[in-house]
Amino acid sequence: MSLLPPMSRVLARKPARTFADGITTRGHLGIPTYEATIRQFDAYLDAIRSRGLAITTLAADDRYPDGHYTEDTAVLFGDTAFICRPALANRRGEEAAVAEALAGLNIIRAVGDDVAIEGGDVLFCADRVLIGLSRRTNRAGADQLAAAIRSTLGPVRIDYVPVENVLHLKTGLTELAPGILLHDPAMKLSEPIPSVQIVTLPPDEGYAASVLPIDDETILIAKGYPAVQALAEQHYANVIALEMSEFEKMDGGLTCLSLRY
Repeated sequence: MSLLPPMSRVLARKPARTFADGITTRGHLGIPTYEATIRQFDAYLDAIRSRGLAITTLAADDRYPDGHYTEDTAVLFGDTAFICRPALANRRGEEAAVAEALAGLNIIRAVGDDVAIEGGDVLFCADRVLIGLSRRTNRAGADQLAAAIRSTLGPVRIDYVPVENVLHLKTGLTELAPGILLHDPAMKLSEPIPSVQIVTLPPDEGYAASVLPIDDETILIAKGYPAVQALAEQHYANVIALEMSEFEKMDGGLTCLSLRY
């Protein structure tokens, strides 16, 4: 059982033509092409749509090369949308269109010039919420989100996880199945996460630690990672492997391309 109800809706944003101008630490992988990016994005939405979820896709906005990483802009739980405050000034503003699209929910906004929080650092698990403390999320932001979660969901267990050597928490750690976390060894775990099983992947499969369960039968994984494929097949009847090369070049993964609720 998850803390969140089964997802039925997805909010995404089409990548902008300025996509390759976005922030990246993976320049050694080359420059993404827009045509391949759109093919991969469309395949991602098609995979989600195949499971019966309703998808809303916002128009691209060339002002925001990273704007298609909608997960960073909000955290959704219960009937609430917590609107994040990105750490980098050139990403602030991405959240406006997302907040407008989520206007039917109870909106809580991160506030304060000292606050930084991005949804890529927030992982809802079966029994707890993990909030990463990273270059993009600080304790002030984490504390605001934790208060909002508890005010909506009650006395939820929330663990803070220091994030080192990767961009966001979910870059290097996601929940494969209840109580089982996939871990990219590039992400240093300086403190243990109690009462969970952590499966550390081979270094050459670390990128694929970002997996996206859709329902009890279906999970999305990055294509080309046999160890992750085998692990996913132990828990899901329907494993959908998607080509993610263009997003990998720009520090993106499966989780960050949409908001699910």
